[in-house]
Amino acid sequence: MPPLGKTLRTAYRELRSNYDDPRWRRGRIRDRIINPVHEHVYPTSDGAIDVMAEDWDTLVVLDACRADLFEAHADVSTFDSYRRVTSNASATMEWADRTFSSERFGDTVYVTANPFISKRAGDSFHELVEVWKESFDEEERTVLPGDVAAAAKRAHREYPHKRIIAHFMQPHYPFVRSDLRFEGWDPNEISEGTDRNPIHTPWDALRHGLVDLDSVWTAYGENLAHALPAVTDLVAAIEGRCVITADHGNAIGERAWPIPIRIYGHPEGVRTAGLTTVPWAVVENGPRRSITEGPINAAGSVGERATERLVDLGYRA
Repeated sequence: MPPLGKTLRTAYRELRSNYDDPRWRRGRIRDRIINPVHEHVYPTSDGAIDVMAEDWDTLVVLDACRADLFEAHADVSTFDSYRRVTSNASATMEWADRTFSSERFGDTVYVTANPFISKRAGDSFHELVEVWKESFDEEERTVLPGDVAAAAKRAHREYPHKRIIAHFMQPHYPFVRSDLRFEGWDPNEISEGTDRNPIHTPWDALRHGLVDLDSVWTAYGENLAHALPAVTDLVAAIEGRCVITADHGNAIGERAWPIPIRIYGHPEGVRTAGLTTVPWAVVENGPRRSITEGPINAAGSVGERATERLVDLGYRA
């Protein structure tokens, strides 16, 4: 632990440089008060689902998909069963750490559009298929759902006796074929008194009042709707029990507890319903697969390429 004097000097310099920055203040409140309280009140094991302990042959992960958004765009009556569950995290990196870090899964092939799986859990599976490396769409600045579905089908053909996880990027930003793009917007050029960081996502813009909630919610839902046909096609093409779920949700301005600041996007360590309540939709498609264990094949280094793609996907470098 650093000496008290050094700690105080660091805190003073940080405060002097950022005291008039609302985002800095919100971040400090979130990191120093809300996150520790939520970690204490809502521990990981308290009601959160362990997806790897559940019974499925194929797991479809919709990145950043709230349960209420899913229910608004998918007819849940068509599933063999449907319920809401609680995620153990509020961001993909946190979800990957908590879901996969404690053991290895030689019975599972992970097909991912999100580079955070490669960075945080690349050595956890029998095979890791990095669609974000192979099929990144330069125009939309994301991985399109058809490419993930195609890669998952290939993985099933190549590994017929393994569980398959297909991690779609949608409905996570960027919104496909949407005008809600804000990369590089400088809030200081838009209005007085806004924080210094560039506006990078619709959640940033919503926080600044540059776009209304209805517009963001509509685009968020359209992004999910854009992915659902590919998900439906994948589920129909692979036999066995398939579950459609999400790693986490998205906050759209709900107030946190115990300090009632508004939360946007999906910061780590925050436990609100919009961030952790996700769908669990089960589809039974013919006979169950015979699943066998196999060796772990660690993924290679992701390097700067992953960082570049994460920035494209709305994460901060």
